[in-house]
Amino acid sequence: MKILVIGATGRVGRYLVEYSLEKGHEVTAFARNISDFPLQSPSLTLFQGDILYPALIEAAMQDHDVVLSVIGIRKFSGPITLLSTGINNIVSVMEKTGKKRLITITGAGILQENENLLIMDSLSFPPNLLNLSLDHLRVYETLKNSSLDWTLVAPAFMRNGRRTGKYLTTADYYPSPARNEVSVEDVADFITNEMESNQYVKRRVGIAHPIKQKEKNIT
Repeated sequence: MKILVIGATGRVGRYLVEYSLEKGHEVTAFARNISDFPLQSPSLTLFQGDILYPALIEAAMQDHDVVLSVIGIRKFSGPITLLSTGINNIVSVMEKTGKKRLITITGAGILQENENLLIMDSLSFPPNLLNLSLDHLRVYETLKNSSLDWTLVAPAFMRNGRRTGKYLTTADYYPSPARNEVSVEDVADFITNEMESNQYVKRRVGIAHPIKQKEKNIT
């Protein structure tokens, strides 16, 4: 397959490129500053672009089978709109060009706490993450209203750590029992597997590391 990774220089994006190449796919790495990208391969194309400019997205997207969008932000304070603006542009270009498969990432706040309540609406949700989760919610609404075959991956805290392949996933809910974290590399591992298996099409996916045996004994 030909894979377009938007946000390729970010924490998850760099591993998405690496793992997609490992699987034998052709990859285009899309980012605002791509000239010093650390990976090289005959199957890798570097594309300097910006998600705020749909024409650049469209130019990069030609002849690709799957789009992986892992846009990140650095400031959590104040109004946040970059993620939803970016996904609106990506979805619009994909629908215009007839592309269907999109996998993107938000946070666990947009998963269900229960049948009637989102995690971000619960009393225990951190207030400092609310603005970010509101933009994540706009991302989710855009995907639901699109014609795409989307998957929305929603981890909690992503820490640095090795790929283990040992993680729990649950459609629409956060996995339980599970830790409140998952490694960046395991998130990338799941996404590159999902783009082939298509297990969670048109679904949100909670992902987390399982509780270790010692932790189970303590509780």
